[in-house]
Amino acid sequence: MNAIVYDSGALIAAEKNDRPFVAQHETFLSARVRPLVPAGVLAQVWNARPSSAVLHRVLRGCEVLALTEDRAKAAAELCHRAGSRDVVDASIVLAAIEHLDAPILTDDLGDIGELVEVSGHTRIKVARP
Repeated sequence: MNAIVYDSGALIAAEKNDRPFVAQHETFLSARVRPLVPAGVLAQVWNARPSSAVLHRVLRGCEVLALTEDRAKAAAELCHRAGSRDVVDASIVLAAIEHLDAPILTDDLGDIGELVEVSGHTRIKVARP
């Protein structure tokens, strides 16, 4: 595994200074696993307050993926096929696909799992942070 995709649940765990998640994140970095954060996920959880220092530290170790025109169109298409309207969730699944079926850390196992299934990339592992 060379990458892992974080959904908002993972970043919320960071903001709450969830020690098991922070330790898991540090383990990923030590193993040279790149944590990926789609830009829409960052927009959902960003908090500039100093009380979010752990979130800021975790994000420094992540690569934020831009929502390009091509990714936006692909997310809309995946949503259409799944009967979903959550383009951020779709962008998470697409990030995993783009990075060799990277695993996804999310609290939204149902919606993300359904999008993974519809995508046809059923090897993608979906787990809680």
